Amino acid sequence: MPLTSPWGPPSPLEQVPIGLVIFIATSLAAAIWVWRDIRIRFPRRHEESGAWLWEALLVGGTLVALPIFLPMYLIGARPVGAVTACPSCGRGTLSHRATCLHCGHPIAFEALPGSWGLGEVVGVVIAITVSLRVIAEGTGLNDLPPFTVLTVIGVAQNALFVLLVAYIVRRRYHQPLAAIGLTAQRWPWWSAVGVIVGAGMIPVSVAGERVAILVMGLFIGTARAEAIAASESANDILASVLRTPRSLLEVVWLLVLLCVLVPIGEEVFFRGFIYNTLRRWGWVWAVILSSVLFAAVHLQIVHFLPILLLGVVLAVLYQRTGSLVASMAVHGVNNLIAALAALYNWNI
Repeated sequence: MPLTSPWGPPSPLEQVPIGLVIFIATSLAAAIWVWRDIRIRFPRRHEESGAWLWEALLVGGTLVALPIFLPMYLIGARPVGAVTACPSCGRGTLSHRATCLHCGHPIAFEALPGSWGLGEVVGVVIAITVSLRVIAEGTGLNDLPPFTVLTVIGVAQNALFVLLVAYIVRRRYHQPLAAIGLTAQRWPWWSAVGVIVGAGMIPVSVAGERVAILVMGLFIGTARAEAIAASESANDILASVLRTPRSLLEVVWLLVLLCVLVPIGEEVFFRGFIYNTLRRWGWVWAVILSSVLFAAVHLQIVHFLPILLLGVVLAVLYQRTGSLVASMAVHGVNNLIAALAALYNWNI
């Protein structure tokens, strides 16, 4: 929507779309942040390494192509570690080094952090968003049948979840995959627990949807709230794909995608990666914030509450078990019931 003025014809500046203005402002702020972060985390020895050219590339690239260069810096180039002030020169420097990166003065040594931070989370989110957009535009995916769209996006998104998170955990922080809950320890037991909890979540989700409709009805009317819920269900790509006649092979593949691949990818990202990032502020806050984010990315209004409740259960299970197996099983059961409901027009 362009900027408009009630005091006569709009000027050329007012005709600029507000989305473009926000993007430019965000790119400028991100470029400034990258420039300052580079000066803290890298030694200033341009005459030896030509670092000024590399710095100009990252800062300028972030300014003109933020979706490409910012995740490159956050995931690939940015040195890990916390920052502390040097007692000699007063500049910020990495705290896990024995000496200041800028003046060489000894500093109080701290251990290398064992966990990633919000920077890597932002980098992964941008990288996945850009990658999916490139895939969609480059392959003409938007013009293909919904079945193909769901297949390609589902496989690509969840593969990127696992690969990018595994890269950060293993290569950047040298941690085992067990640090994000990918462990086979007691997997039969945790799988059984997940299936039982997943079955128990079905009536909870149904009740959550009804509560959401009731609460929304207090503000916009029950009929309108129910219409919004029906619209969300009707516009869901999963529902449209499953309600179209499919061969047995196609149905089996969709169930594998929705009940196996999607739970693995989303649990690695939301619980193994994001939840572990937020846990430094306490596991309760981590449960709440990761669940809110999990519900928000599904872009639902009425179904926000049921998805939020599911996110809470998934996070608590991961916190209690230390493994993603139970959470994946719950997630898989939830998706299975949703898929069967769409396939057979169950009213739940």
